[in-house]
Order: sequence, then C-alpha cells, then structure tokens
Amino acid sequence: MRCNIRIYLFFMVCLVSLLPAMAESDARLFPTAADKYWKKNIPAAMRNDYIQLGNRYMNKAWTPISGTLFAEFRTNGNRTNFEMASFTRRRQFACLVMAEIMQQKKRFLKDIRGGLHYFLEKEPWWGLPAHYPKDHPERDLQVVDLFNSETASMLAWTVYMLGDEIESQEKGLCDSVKSEISRRFLIPTLYNKQGWKANANNWNTWITANWLECAIICENDEKRRNEAISGVKENLRFFLREYPDDGGCEEGVDYWDRAAGSFFESLFFLNAIDKPLSLNAAQKDKVHAMGRFLTTMHINDLNFVNFSDAKSKCLPNINILFPYGKYLQDNTMMEFAAYIGKKHQYLTKPTYLFQRTGNYPSLSRELMLLSMISKFKATKSSEPQTIDEFLENSQIMVASTDPTAKEKHSWLVAAKGGNNGESHNHNDIGNFVVYYDSQPVVIDLGRDTYTSQTFGNRRYEMVNNRSAYHNVPLINGLEQSTGRKFKATNVRHTATDSLSMIEMNIEKAYSKESHAASWQRNITLDRIKNCVEIKDNYKLDSIAIDKDRQTGEVFDNKLVLMCYGKPVISKKGTIILQGGKVRLIYDAALVSASIEKLEMNDGIMKKQWSDNVYRILLRLNDNYPKAIVKYRFVSLK
Repeated sequence: MRCNIRIYLFFMVCLVSLLPAMAESDARLFPTAADKYWKKNIPAAMRNDYIQLGNRYMNKAWTPISGTLFAEFRTNGNRTNFEMASFTRRRQFACLVMAEIMQQKKRFLKDIRGGLHYFLEKEPWWGLPAHYPKDHPERDLQVVDLFNSETASMLAWTVYMLGDEIESQEKGLCDSVKSEISRRFLIPTLYNKQGWKANANNWNTWITANWLECAIICENDEKRRNEAISGVKENLRFFLREYPDDGGCEEGVDYWDRAAGSFFESLFFLNAIDKPLSLNAAQKDKVHAMGRFLTTMHINDLNFVNFSDAKSKCLPNINILFPYGKYLQDNTMMEFAAYIGKKHQYLTKPTYLFQRTGNYPSLSRELMLLSMISKFKATKSSEPQTIDEFLENSQIMVASTDPTAKEKHSWLVAAKGGNNGESHNHNDIGNFVVYYDSQPVVIDLGRDTYTSQTFGNRRYEMVNNRSAYHNVPLINGLEQSTGRKFKATNVRHTATDSLSMIEMNIEKAYSKESHAASWQRNITLDRIKNCVEIKDNYKLDSIAIDKDRQTGEVFDNKLVLMCYGKPVISKKGTIILQGGKVRLIYDAALVSASIEKLEMNDGIMKKQWSDNVYRILLRLNDNYPKAIVKYRFVSLK
C-alpha cells in the first residue's frame, strides 16, 4: 500500500512538472472542431451555409499551378494570373475546413488531406512571384512574404482545429505540416534578416500576426516559441512607435484591415495565451485611434474616403472589425460591423462575407468572430457618420453636414496634406474629394490593378498615382515631385458649428522649376451657405517666369478636378455636375475651363468608376502671376 502511494505521488509530481509546457504548447485558442460549442452556439442556418459551400469543393482536383504563370511577373509584368490561381486553391481549402468544422462528420477530410499534400508537395514556396527574387520558386529559398505567412497560418489553424480527425485517417500528416511550416516560415522569420520588421506598414503587422499564430500552434521547441513571442512583441512595439498618434493609415482604408487590424489580431492572441503586450495610457489611446480610422473615413454604406492605394467602394472584414471594436468597447465599430453583417445576411448566409475576408478566406479571423457570435447577434446595426474629424499627424480632414436635415442636402468633403514619400503614396498633396447626398462629385481615382509597374521606378507614370490626375494644381506645367521632402507645410484646421476648414501651403510639393514662391490652399465646408469652397492663394516667381518665356517655355498653370459623371459647361463661370444636381462656380475672368474624358484600361479603377470619369482643367490666365482664385460647389436643388 505504502509503495503504491509513493508511485502515485511520484506520478503526480511528474505530471505537475509537465503542466506549464503543456499549457504553453496546447493553448486553447478556440474550441476545436469536435467541441460541442459549434453546434450549440452557431445557428443551424449558418452551419448549413458553410457546409453547402464546402460541398461545392468536394472531389475537386488539386491541380498544380503552371510554372509559366509564376514567371509572368518577370516576363510581362502580370501578377494577376498567378495570384488568381493561388488564391483559388486557398479558397478551396479554407472552405473545406470550415465545412468540416461545422458538420463534424469527417465528410470533407479526404479533400482536406489532399489539400495538405498539395501544399506540402506541389508548391515549393507559398508566396507570390512579385515578392520573390527569381522567376521560379525553389525549395531551399524560403522568402518570408505576406502569403507565405498567410498560407502557413491557414495550415496551422487546420491542424489546430482538425488535428485529431486528420491523424485518425493519416497518422503523421499533421507533424509533416508543422515541420514544413517551421522550415518555410517560422525558422526563416526568426533567424533570417527580415526588412519588413523595420517598417511600420502592413507587412509588419500582417506577417507578425501569422508568425504568432503559427508559433503558438506549431512550435514545439519552448526556446524557439518564447523567442518568437518576444520577436512578435518587438515588432508590435516598433509598429506602434512609428505609427501616427492619430491612428491614420497612410496606405489607405483598404490596408486598415492588415495594418491596424492585424496589429489587433496579435493583441488578441497574445491575450489568449496570457502573454499580453503591455501598453501605457498613450499607447492604448493610439490603438483606439487606429481602430477608429476605418469609421472616420466612412462616407456612406460601403463608400470610403480613398486616399492612397484604396478603393472608393470596399467591404470591411467584419471578422476583424467587430472583435477589434469589442476589445476597445467601441460601439461605433461594433455597430458598423453589425450593419455590414445585416446588409449581407451574415447570420443566415455567412459564406458571402467569409469568402471576401481577404484575398481568400481567413480561418483565424472567422473563428474569432464566431467565438463571440452571441455578442454579435445582440449588437444593433448602424452606419458611422463623421461630422468633423482632423487627423493631425496624417493631416487629413473629413467633414460633413447633417444628412438628416430636412431643409438642406448633405455634403461630405475630405482633404489631405502629408508628404509624397508615404507608403503606397500618390503624389497628391492638397488633394480633396467631394460627395453630395452620398454621391461622388469630385473623386480620387484610388488604386488600380497591381502590376510590376505599381511598385517599380515607373510608379508615377501611372494615371492614378500622378498628381496630374488628382485634384491639385499643375504649376508652370509641372506635377508634384516624389519623396518625403515634398510636402505640405503650415497645415491648420478650423472647426466650428458653421464650417470645417483645412489650410495648407503646398508649394513645397513641387520642384524649384515650378517657380512657385507660395501656394496656399484652403478647403472649406460651409454649413451656413451649404457649399464646399476651395481657395488657392498663389504667388509665382515672376522674374523666373519671364526668363522661361524668353527661352520659349510656356507659362501654364492649371487647377485639376477629377469628376464622376459628365460635366457640362452651361456658361462661362458655371459647370453642371452630378447630372444637374451640383454647380461648380468659378471666376471666368481668372480661369478658363476645358473638359476631357479619362480613358481607363480594364482593372479595379474602371470597375470602381464604371468608365465615367472626367477631368476638368481650370487654366489660370497668363497675366496673373499672383492671384486669389476661388471656386465652389453648390446645390442646384
């Protein structure tokens, strides 16, 4: 008896000694697929929708992607063909995994196992050709990029959620997956020099979130796991330190999801394993401001202020927007997520939004939202409205009139200063957009389909990136220059009940050859007069201009306006916009107007604007080397 007690005590001591390590490596992030949570808490309609989507992919072959497609980026600049093929296979896999989680009958396991073998055996590298130094992927050259990390995370979550079920059919497969995730992603990220760690853009936070999740799920070596978690925290602290205090995402609203959103994703999982990132009061305020950026830039429905590489119409991912809002206890964010969910019937047909949670569905984020589905169901839906906001560090103003007012129709105006060396920069210092009754009047073209040119040395030959196709002046025939030193100065914001105004000097956005001594631009939403007014107060170096004239150079200054819908010059000094709802009024004694249609290639930009974009050129008369030029947008109603 005494001997048995000793054996029992020895066994218990050994077990207790193992508990910390077990807790570390087997952290319970979400209920696994076999857990009762999914059938108990997820409505049957939602579960059936995931299952029906999975059914579409059953018995579908895992066809390797042609090497020719990978090489296209370097042979002809096309990155779309390979990316579509790559994303399609990952969508196929993620949909099968979610279907199995929701059904729990092992119907999809054969196809999931086939997908795992495909990723392990048929793709020597998991990223995109645009991020790879050669025209074909090699097994021993594992570059860490966004989609190498994203694929690793998808496979890690598959092992976490369905590991027991997969192992019951094919023993050792999950270990092979973990081993490849380690070889291709975890070890290179930890031990190889990574330039993205020293950048405060979406690459930092996007990859970091995937790094953390893969390390938690797949890293069995305690030392490497702890090193990874320390590295994650270091990346997050760098990002937070370098990010604007006002929370502005200089890359544009499209990248909020993978910049601020991925930052929060890491916070969420650090908290889940009880290793939170310590934040002081100022840092907490910044994290809140980062979250609010998306709602601040909202115009109406799914329309957003789209400065930088962003679309005017985009679909925010509610599976990060809602959890982020819940973390911040920000009702505006949560209610906006609920609005989007209601609009697209998330509580009955979740797969519509699930399939659009990125380039392909995100398992981690979908599981995150589903883990708090009760709170989501109880949240009322509403759109955010920005009446008056100024992001001081980002130098962005967003202001609007009350759309519920019976007597007046609503305006929204957004404008920016900044510099021309921002991440995903367009040369657009002093740019603005105007919406009337939630419809675009003056627009920013936003991003177009990415090619090899997009991030190359010919970026600013592209129409959507050039200042000649933004709502800024052409000074002495010259566009704005590229680089951080080309910037707005003396940026000020004024906000009262009657008006919102941003003032800035923009002459330093141009080279010296422009001969701009000063160019002050004021952009005002006047709530009393119910109009939007732009004032350009400029002075040119008249001596330099005269010298140019003598050498045959043309004195040519134009104010550019990019408009949605065909403008009509009704008379000198008046242009009719938005199908007769808005007038543009200008001083015909100072400027003369001309209109041209913008011809666009097939791509995102054309899809966004339906090939209905026009360029108004207000040419300043030659005999005005200095002047104050005002023009305003007024309602015809």
